[in-house]
Amino acid sequence: SAVECNTQYHNGSKWVDCSKIICRFSSIPSIRGGGDETSLSGKELSPRGGEGEGMKVSMNLDCELLVWLPLPKAATKAVTKKISSVFENVAINFFEEL
Repeated sequence: SAVECNTQYHNGSKWVDCSKIICRFSSIPSIRGGGDETSLSGKELSPRGGEGEGMKVSMNLDCELLVWLPLPKAATKAVTKKISSVFENVAINFFEEL
């Protein structure tokens, strides 16, 4: 499944779209060998218990800035990474509370 989140900021007179984040979740099988589990891709998540115990989920994020920033390329990448990181932390916390 996928979740799309659009962020906005208020420029003093109106709300302006700032970024679009697409978070893709998929269940992944664990490869067992010698007692170790290895996820196939993405960030590996596991709910605390219940029916989902032992289930692994891959989370992949894509972030696109929708506003032009008059910054060097490295600084623009840092802004994109920060937005993605905040969304990732929220998604992880939400998933772990299931």
